[in-house]
This record gives sequence, C-alpha cells and structure tokens, in this order.
Amino acid sequence: MPAACAPQPHVHSSAVQSETDKSLFESAVGAVRPLRGKGRAVPAQPPRPRRPSLPDTAAPGMPVDEAAFALRHTDEYFEGCVLGLDPAVMARLRGGFYSREKHLDLHGMNARQAGDALYAFIRDAYLRSLRCVMVVTGRGRNSPDGVGVLRGLLQDMLCRAPFKRVVLAFCTAGARDGGAGAVYVLLRRQKKHRGKIRWDRLPPDDLYT
Repeated sequence: MPAACAPQPHVHSSAVQSETDKSLFESAVGAVRPLRGKGRAVPAQPPRPRRPSLPDTAAPGMPVDEAAFALRHTDEYFEGCVLGLDPAVMARLRGGFYSREKHLDLHGMNARQAGDALYAFIRDAYLRSLRCVMVVTGRGRNSPDGVGVLRGLLQDMLCRAPFKRVVLAFCTAGARDGGAGAVYVLLRRQKKHRGKIRWDRLPPDDLYT
C-alpha cells in the first residue's frame, strides 16, 4: 500500500511576490547603511549680502593718520582721494550725485583768510556729520599770472592734518555748480573709536605765502 503523501505547506502567493520584490530591490540598490544623526542635514542658507555703504576708511590696514591721497590735475580740473577708495564713489562725486549740504565762498579772501575760513568750515561740517560740501574758490583769473592761488591752497590743505583725517575725496565741481571755480569735498563719517582729531595741528605758515 503506497505511503500517504505528506501534506505540503500552503504558501500564499502574495508572500512569494513580497520576497521576490525584496530580492530585486536589494540587488538594485546594494548595501544600505543607516544615516547617523537625527533628521536630515539641511545646509545653512548663506547670509544675504548687505548693500555697500559709503566707504569711510582708507586702504585696508592703513592708519587714518597716515592716509595718503591719489591726486590728478590739469589747468581746469583737479581731484584727490584716499588710496583704496571705491572708484564708484569717486565717479559719483565727479558727477555731482551727492547732495551738497553746505557751501563756503572764498571769493575776495587772501590766502590766510581763506585758510582760516576753510579750517572752520570743514571742522563744523564734520562735527555736524555732513557728508558732501562745496567750496567756491573762483577761477583765479584776477590772480597774478592768472593762477588760482586759492585752488592750490585748498588742495594742499585737504591733504594735510587735520583735514586728511576727515576728508575722503575732493574734485572740481560740475559746470552747473561753477566748474573750475568750485570744489566738491566728500567727508568721512564720525566714529568715536577713531580717536580724537587734533584740530590744533594747523597747517604751517609757509603754506599761505
């Protein structure tokens, strides 16, 4: 009498399909390692760039007391700025884009009078936190040899202490503001940490002769 066949275990078709899918998935992706840490790492957003403000320093690393000026001039035009100043700032000054908040007229003054007036004017403008002012010198057509003495005096004074500590740039004004007879002056911002400005350090007497 033939032996009774042992009953075969019943395997549900869905289980077979699940094992098949698992094998196919593992062969496709290979070994999988769990991530360390909690949650997913999200890279930090870079800080939003700030709009540049008007510069008020000389070249990087240069002490303000030692700030040097780059100068350029012709018979009808002159300009100067601290080394390292953004060229775009100088271009805006040349174009007259900064509002002139105060002006000084030196017409009819001799060199000594003009120097004293300029000293008081620049000091007052800086202490009042003005940024752009204008100085009217005239073209000097009535001066000896037709040379504008006050224009040269103005340039020399702006590049010397104490003015070089508060001046960023200067240039001949645009035609609508007097052209070669006037000068735009761009001042630094006041900063307490910059130290006390030696307003008692006046230009030498021979500058006026």
